[in-house]
Amino acid sequence: MNVYIKSVVYLAVFGGAGYVLSEITTPSKEKLELIKRQHHGGTVEDTSKKAQFMKKLKEASESSEPIYLKKKNE
Repeated sequence: MNVYIKSVVYLAVFGGAGYVLSEITTPSKEKLELIKRQHHGGTVEDTSKKAQFMKKLKEASESSEPIYLKKKNE
């Protein structure tokens, strides 16, 4: 078989397979809304962990010493 024809056939087959897979795995609007509702608000524990992380990140950005050289209890 000619190399060019073979390339076009492969392009069409794999392109079509990719399109079909993307259409099959796209979530519905109801599923997207459910995911948004579940992950919109976090628990108090998640919020405090995020706040601690942001505090450490701010301290690291303001300090001249690299964060990997700091002790864990600092």
